[in-house]
Amino acid sequence: MNGHKTTLYKSELQNKALELRKELDKKELDLIFDDNFFRDYLVKIVVKTKKGITKGNLFIYYKPTKDAYSLKRQIKDTQTDLLIDLSWNKINNSETYAAESGIYEAFVDGSYINGTTGYGAVIYLGDEIKAELSGTVPNTQFRQFGGELKSVLETLKWCDENYVEKIRINYDYEGIEKIALGKWKAGNEFSKEYIDFICRTKVEIEWRHIKSHTGNIKNDKADLLAKRAAGKR
Repeated sequence: MNGHKTTLYKSELQNKALELRKELDKKELDLIFDDNFFRDYLVKIVVKTKKGITKGNLFIYYKPTKDAYSLKRQIKDTQTDLLIDLSWNKINNSETYAAESGIYEAFVDGSYINGTTGYGAVIYLGDEIKAELSGTVPNTQFRQFGGELKSVLETLKWCDENYVEKIRINYDYEGIEKIALGKWKAGNEFSKEYIDFICRTKVEIEWRHIKSHTGNIKNDKADLLAKRAAGKR
């Protein structure tokens, strides 16, 4: 026995870091890390330009119970942060449509804090924010579930009012899509109203599941809006 301790999930973290490095290399950014940068479930990465200018640090976490990675940033400038966000989304298959496509993107979420249900939605065309929607749900009996569905309803109402023909709804709660498509049973009146609204809307909807708290900035914005709305009281 030499007393050497194995770093938990080092190989998984290293593979993910190398995947991100390969993508950022196309954007003239380099990621620096070695064995000393690894901890259990975590790797710290230094971000530099090809000219050697340090732009900040990244932290990739691995959660084995969900087989999910999350990214935390300490970046000095907005442009570098944007390039990292685009690259991270690409390697995690969560890229957004370009503005030229005409397809809008909505990131939606719900929250329940101290007896108050909040909802949040951020609507994009490309990387431009077109609307930020948030508020509370008067009927709190369904807690966070109520906020999740409300975020979609308010998004579609906004689309109807602004003549949006197609939108992709990005969510982290699976019931948003599965209830809408009849894969999960509507067990209460609110769910039935939700399905009815989805059936009546003229907006073409594309659904996409995004894991929560993985470092997707757009998804985190919706989460923050929902939490702020729920915490206002």
